[in-house]
Amino acid sequence: MIDSEVWQYAQYPAFFVLGAVVSLINSIAGGGSTLSLPIMIFLGMPATVANGTNRIGLIIGNCSSAFNLMKHGYLNKKIFMQLVIPTFLGALVGACFLVRIGDKMFQAILAVVICLVVVMSNLRKDILGKPPATPPAKLTPLGAIGFFGIAVYGCIVQVGVGFVQIFGLTRYTGLEPIRVNALKNALTNVFLIVSTTALGIAGKIDWPIAIVMAAGAWFGGYLGSFTQRKKGNKFIQHFISVCSVAMAVYLIVDLVIS
Repeated sequence: MIDSEVWQYAQYPAFFVLGAVVSLINSIAGGGSTLSLPIMIFLGMPATVANGTNRIGLIIGNCSSAFNLMKHGYLNKKIFMQLVIPTFLGALVGACFLVRIGDKMFQAILAVVICLVVVMSNLRKDILGKPPATPPAKLTPLGAIGFFGIAVYGCIVQVGVGFVQIFGLTRYTGLEPIRVNALKNALTNVFLIVSTTALGIAGKIDWPIAIVMAAGAWFGGYLGSFTQRKKGNKFIQHFISVCSVAMAVYLIVDLVIS
């Protein structure tokens, strides 16, 4: 735990930068919380407070990225309206069970899930069937169940949900990566707002730090959406793969040495 007069003044620029970096990563891929939460806990913040505080920045960063991508025509509003209801219902269920499984089991499961998502996302043959040529006209039963489940997971755990969303949205819509990211960022805020409200009511948010991180997150989210538009879909795919593998490796190493 860091406790010094210098840190009292330095912590706000540090958390601004942290919020920006995490939001940039989350805007393009996901897994930014794997960076922010350990740092916040190391700096002396209780784990539950770090979890709630971190989510304020995530909401702002996702809003920034989603708004910028929507402004440039990348958000498929029809698909968003299809998926917002099962996502919201899943968030409500998740908020009712906002509890933690054992840390060891969680990290093991999450590392395996991310590795599977990376492998399946990069296979040349579509072992689960090809994504549709065009997004479905109506919400499908499997789509409703799938995104309901993703929202429950995202509301309770949140870490790593971006990778699962990208995979699910790609399989469901068949859209290009930048449009999938626009949907991911917009839908993520649905369950983040619900879960963060629950954590805020429980007093699990350090508001001064949250506001500073949110300011950095807005900048990072905008930068992430700008980078996606300039670099294109191949860059997004490679960025997602690198972030996914890095997160899985981190979880496995931490699981072994802790």
